[in-house]
Amino acid sequence: MSTNTQEQTLHIATLLLRPLIRLMVREGVGLNDLVELSKRVYIEQATQQLTQEGRRVTDAALSTLTGVHRKDVKRIGTEAPLDQSERRRRSLLDLVMSLWSGDARFVDDEGAPRALERRSQAREALRPTFEDLIEEVTKGVPPKALLDTWLQLGAVSLDEQGRVCWAAPERAAGEELQSLARSAVIAAHRLEAAWDRLYHDPDAHYLFSVRGEDLLPEDVAQLHAMVRRWGRRFADQLNREVIEAESRGRQGQGRLRYSFGMQSYATESPLQAPSPAAPAGGNPDAGD
Repeated sequence: MSTNTQEQTLHIATLLLRPLIRLMVREGVGLNDLVELSKRVYIEQATQQLTQEGRRVTDAALSTLTGVHRKDVKRIGTEAPLDQSERRRRSLLDLVMSLWSGDARFVDDEGAPRALERRSQAREALRPTFEDLIEEVTKGVPPKALLDTWLQLGAVSLDEQGRVCWAAPERAAGEELQSLARSAVIAAHRLEAAWDRLYHDPDAHYLFSVRGEDLLPEDVAQLHAMVRRWGRRFADQLNREVIEAESRGRQGQGRLRYSFGMQSYATESPLQAPSPAAPAGGNPDAGD
């Protein structure tokens, strides 16, 4: 690898590490923990590369490829491998909200999570209720206990008719890391997709992003509003399609993983001279 490509690779790592290390500092995860984890991931990925290239996987080869000391390579080789499962542990709230926003029985005519009557014997008994929603996910927890807890957390609210309404589940206490974990999964999948597109099959993934520089606050606010209006509608529709596809996949032993993510984000950019080569009207990128 040339010095230039190494510098570019380290720049990519810096972009990814900044928000990650910000979280680790906030949560009290020290450098030694990250170093140990990095060693294990280095060994894991180097082992995968050697195997794919048909080369022998030895402690010496792994140490040379990664820079990890041979005694650490040997020690890590005797420990349990990192969890390879893509099925992260999802909280009960996360599972319920996913079903509420994606299942046709629990959304309104516009595709948004509808207000739910609390009990099955409610006056709208012909329509699924909050109890029905909970029992679709778990039968071991009383719906009323969950409702009381989620009301206190602000994840749900009650309207004037006493129906249960979607509120702010991502802000509920205990769900902050769940929300960040979802974003991390999407970011990891996007990077994997970019890798596959670059090094394996350029037609296997569709990647698209739009970036802009030197924007005014009022224009950013308008862009955020546009994404909230159109993006939410599209994401809800896509979520319904995914839930139906998962049901078919479980019946047909499906093995493919699908991932889609969306963001609308603005931050202060560092002061720099405007580039004369910068295109007008934003910077759409369909290929990463």
